[in-house]
Amino acid sequence: MTRFILFCLLIGLGGFWLAQQVLAHSGPSFIKWGGQVYEITTATLAVLVLITCILFYLGITLLREVLGLRQRYHRIRDHRLHTKANRSLNQGLIQLTEGHWDKAEQLLTEHADRSETPLLNYLGAARAAHMRDAPERRDELLKKAIESDNSAQIAVGVSQAEMQLSAEQLEQAHATLLNLRALAPKNAHVLKLLAKVLYKQQNWEALLDLLPDLQKQNLLNTENMSNVQAATLVGLFGKYAEQKNIEKLQTLWKRLPSTIREQPEAMYVYASSLHQAGADSLTEQFITSVHAKDWQPKLANLYGLIQHPSLPAAVQNAEKWLAQQPANPVSLLLLARLHRQQKLWGVAKSYYETSLNQAPDPEGYLELAELLEIMGETGNAEHCYRIGLRYCIRQQGERLVLAASQRPKKAAEGSYQPAPTF
Repeated sequence: MTRFILFCLLIGLGGFWLAQQVLAHSGPSFIKWGGQVYEITTATLAVLVLITCILFYLGITLLREVLGLRQRYHRIRDHRLHTKANRSLNQGLIQLTEGHWDKAEQLLTEHADRSETPLLNYLGAARAAHMRDAPERRDELLKKAIESDNSAQIAVGVSQAEMQLSAEQLEQAHATLLNLRALAPKNAHVLKLLAKVLYKQQNWEALLDLLPDLQKQNLLNTENMSNVQAATLVGLFGKYAEQKNIEKLQTLWKRLPSTIREQPEAMYVYASSLHQAGADSLTEQFITSVHAKDWQPKLANLYGLIQHPSLPAAVQNAEKWLAQQPANPVSLLLLARLHRQQKLWGVAKSYYETSLNQAPDPEGYLELAELLEIMGETGNAEHCYRIGLRYCIRQQGERLVLAASQRPKKAAEGSYQPAPTF
């Protein structure tokens, strides 16, 4: 403010000094215009020049104001349209949330070109079109969303893939996600969506190739993705197990990341697939190698169901595992099955009875009942059938007490031995 006042004083003083000089040295001045010569004083000339400058300045100012009216009009109109567009966006999102799809799409697209965030308008409108089963309109709106902001290709593509997946448009979703993965190969959400699409397509080969990337992104730790992984292994290994393609099973197992091969469920899928393919010798070697490091209950259960090239060696392994975990019901059931294969009915019966009293098992009840029929103990067999049936229905275990048996006249192809004591 002080500087402005000082500037005005200087201008005033300068003007006063200039006026004094003009008046002190006033003399005639001549102006020639159109063949005529006009004589005026210097002071009058100075005043005319000053008035001319003032008029010129006022004219320029007036012209600028007149020309600026149009710009101000456009600014006011744009502000009004932006305000209306923002209001439409808010109301459209409310309608979308409430499930009024037609009204939501209308509001979101009505002023989208004037919105400060047209991307949100088009994405919301596309969602509304999707919810009212208008896929062509949805894709058209998504295209407009990309045109409004070319840097949002990933966001728009993910939204499109999610809507295609929910509409069971699996082929389209697959193509969309492959394109997104080329643009953003490390995007975790894109990988997860692609895994879900491949899972729904039962494209186990492609899903197996995707597992290492899912593992790197720590996506297999969630429950849903763990189920996807399990389904992949079961589907793919089951496919080649049915084909008896043992070599392919071994190749697939080696292709899996080490972190997956160390998982108990994956080990069981591989071992059971080898068994289903008829490679019991390889199954036994695999289970034995795993148990040398860590005992797995499901693998131990499978160990009792396969055909062993050497039953004595298998029994020796099972007894060693039981010694490490005394009275373990799984190990007891395993030994029961192995002794049954050896036709040592009495020993097998005792192991079955001890195992089932510790941990009821439907298959165990059935196997023991069948064994008792072989041994001629019809009453005990019927009792075992009843307990097993009740357990299957009620899922409540009860103590298995078998009646004392008399030595059968003839045990089918085996010798009856006294039951071991635990």
